[in-house]
Amino acid sequence: MKFNCLRSLIAAAIVSCLATSSVAQTLETYQGLPRPLNLSPIGPTYKSASHASSIAFANSLLPGFLGFVHSHLPEGKVFTGASLNQLDPTRLFFTSDYSPTVYFLSEGAGYNNALCVTIAQAALPTNKPVAGDHYIVFPLAQSPKGTVNTGPKLSQTQPLMPGDFVELGSISAGSQLAFFLAAEMDSTTASATPKYVYYNGEATNPDNYQHMIAFFPNDGQFIIIAFEDMNSVTEKSDLDCNDVVFAVDIGPDNANTLRNISSFPR
Repeated sequence: MKFNCLRSLIAAAIVSCLATSSVAQTLETYQGLPRPLNLSPIGPTYKSASHASSIAFANSLLPGFLGFVHSHLPEGKVFTGASLNQLDPTRLFFTSDYSPTVYFLSEGAGYNNALCVTIAQAALPTNKPVAGDHYIVFPLAQSPKGTVNTGPKLSQTQPLMPGDFVELGSISAGSQLAFFLAAEMDSTTASATPKYVYYNGEATNPDNYQHMIAFFPNDGQFIIIAFEDMNSVTEKSDLDCNDVVFAVDIGPDNANTLRNISSFPR
């Protein structure tokens, strides 16, 4: 009797584990319509905690990452370390093959912004944007959980929730990622045109300001990256650098390489 009961419990546990491991990604309800710069999305946006690794992220890491953002990038407070937190394009080199995932964390924007990425062969940085293959990651990086424009629920104009994610596909060793922001888009339609485009590096931006900052929040395989979406010269920007905030899973090997660069912000 006891043996039969134990066998039943083991069987139930196996079924449960198989069910969890076989959970497939679930598409987010709204995908975001803008196609700034005539770019295409690198992939669809999936709902938070809709498959095994995103469940682990949502349960184990997301709350702490959101707390980290709240503490280090508060709304309306100038981020005074912007010039010290540049993530040089060389510091997103991939020394090991990996398939990164980008997780949306938060936004504090009054404008419509799109997060984009360039995938390129690793090269020394210049005063120009990285040349390579350009894609949209989040076509509309707005959320009803934002700190400025909020709403009661997901909608076509606020399509993201914390933990929603996009898979970038396999990135080969010797490649690099360069994120950039299509900022202040004039609509939320497919024909949306950004007022500004901000890259990593002061010299690549129209206001000579470092719009992208980055952190290793812990000793794991994630980088938290954030953008300021307002021009520091032509607009009254709050310079809080929290207008689009996301986490990138770059894998343990790549993270270990980047973490050993002593000047990288922690």
